[in-house]
Amino acid sequence: MAAGFGPRPPLPFDSEISRWPYSTRFLARLPRVATIEAKSRGVAGERLKTRGAQLGGKLLAAASLGALGAIALATSPVLAANTNFLNPGGPPARTIDMLFYVFLACSIVVLLGVGGAIVYACFRFRRRSDDEMPRQIHGNAKLERAWIIGPTVLLFALFILNVVNVGYLRNGPSPATPAGRDPVKIHVTGQQFDWSFTYSNGKSSVRTMEIPVNTPIDLTTSSKDVIHGFWVPALGAKIDALPGITNHAFIEASHAGTYQGQCFEFCGVGHAEMLITVKVVSMAQYQSYLGRLS
Repeated sequence: MAAGFGPRPPLPFDSEISRWPYSTRFLARLPRVATIEAKSRGVAGERLKTRGAQLGGKLLAAASLGALGAIALATSPVLAANTNFLNPGGPPARTIDMLFYVFLACSIVVLLGVGGAIVYACFRFRRRSDDEMPRQIHGNAKLERAWIIGPTVLLFALFILNVVNVGYLRNGPSPATPAGRDPVKIHVTGQQFDWSFTYSNGKSSVRTMEIPVNTPIDLTTSSKDVIHGFWVPALGAKIDALPGITNHAFIEASHAGTYQGQCFEFCGVGHAEMLITVKVVSMAQYQSYLGRLS
């Protein structure tokens, strides 16, 4: 027979332990090997403890930074009453807040459900010793149907809720309703680095827009140079002002007062100066204001 293709010599046999001397059990009985294995397990355990401590420290640091950030934001002028979209000043902003809270609540339920199931499974079905094999589960038809049908129904309901309200947020109340019969039309023009507001009588103002209370405001927007963004958070409108294109939005205020906004698209070195002030007054005061404009 050719070299290299002959029968292999038999492995030595240890009659004392009735095992091949190269078997795992034989090696495990050697004191030196057992000692090395014990040391390896000890090192692995120490590494695991160290990694756990490091992870805990990182989580604590992240939580601390998050808490400090929340405190800083809560005390920041940015979240003052007239710029906080969670403190709505009219029907459009209230509709946006409703959608926000509904989606937030659904997200929290999903997070707690999925995260809770993972944590429960980790502790309930964990291996409690090196020799134990956890019970193997190969499927649950009821559970599989639930996690397919449940999210599908939820997403479809959220989709319908969103579609129903998007038309109102863009176009305002229907003309067939009393609230939508006589909207005030104002054209908003963005330019580096100012806003101008043109009213129905052809007169205009700069940076400050005055509107009547409890009246739908039909806004059209455009830009003279680059892309700008018109947004008064407490009143709900957030719309691009585009060069060469007329865009459309709707706002309404339920209470008299002053509301602040700012350009939300970076438009150049003077972007921070593109502030918006909206003064909400009675209809009589609004008509008087139009008469005073030049």
